[in-house]
Amino acid sequence: MDSLKSDEQLLLDSVVVERSIYAAIDGSEPRVVVVHRGRDPVLASSIGRTTRQCDLLITVVVRDAAPDQAADAIFQRTHQIVMAFDAPGVVGVEEVATDEPETADIEGGVGIVTMRYTIQYQTSPNSLL
Repeated sequence: MDSLKSDEQLLLDSVVVERSIYAAIDGSEPRVVVVHRGRDPVLASSIGRTTRQCDLLITVVVRDAAPDQAADAIFQRTHQIVMAFDAPGVVGVEEVATDEPETADIEGGVGIVTMRYTIQYQTSPNSLL
């Protein structure tokens, strides 16, 4: 989230970064990137180490005459940031899929597109981080 929030290109494009898909859809900001997660299953557990795989969802919510094109332009930047993510315990980041665009008839129309990633990481058995 910090990398997305502080990215110069996203800031120049007036992209707001949120954690809540509901706030992004109900809000009035024209370009919002929502960072949320899906499943987080345990892949393996051995003495002293648990391997997990977090489904990371990056959803772009745009109010634009061509929302799919606006979302694609934002994803050009967010994809680079997500794929470069690294932190202690991270084994790797992988792109999974992009959902087809959705629309909502709110205040002239809202376009919503989600890209899905998985982040595989390791923790101690008594920790989620």
